[in-house]
Amino acid sequence: MAKKKFNISSTLKKNSKVEEVKLAPKIPLKKTTKDPEEVKTKVEEIHAAEIKKPVEKQETAATTSQPERVEEPKPTPKPKKAKPAEKGRMVRMTIDTPEEMHLQLKIKSIQTRMSMRDYVLKLIEKDLKKG
Repeated sequence: MAKKKFNISSTLKKNSKVEEVKLAPKIPLKKTTKDPEEVKTKVEEIHAAEIKKPVEKQETAATTSQPERVEEPKPTPKPKKAKPAEKGRMVRMTIDTPEEMHLQLKIKSIQTRMSMRDYVLKLIEKDLKKG
């Protein structure tokens, strides 16, 4: 078969007229004159002052008549997730459940602060230990 030649010269002539695109004016970036070492020392001073403050408060509270500040209680850490013992190789399992049951399972797992996977594994493990 003979190759067919395509004449694209007319297309090239049409595309040769390039319109100049106007770009937005350049905005110069703000240059900081801060010295990284100076910033580092300042941060260390601030952190060192925070560590010393509780000790200073106790000493000054006894010597002055200023009311004593009560420190805010630290937030309690979240309980760790109870993961069932994972022994050996894991196998994927797919289960079709009614929508209402799935919703109840999701709510129960959130209440126990566990993932749905961990909650179901815990239930299966508990049932298998019974029998």
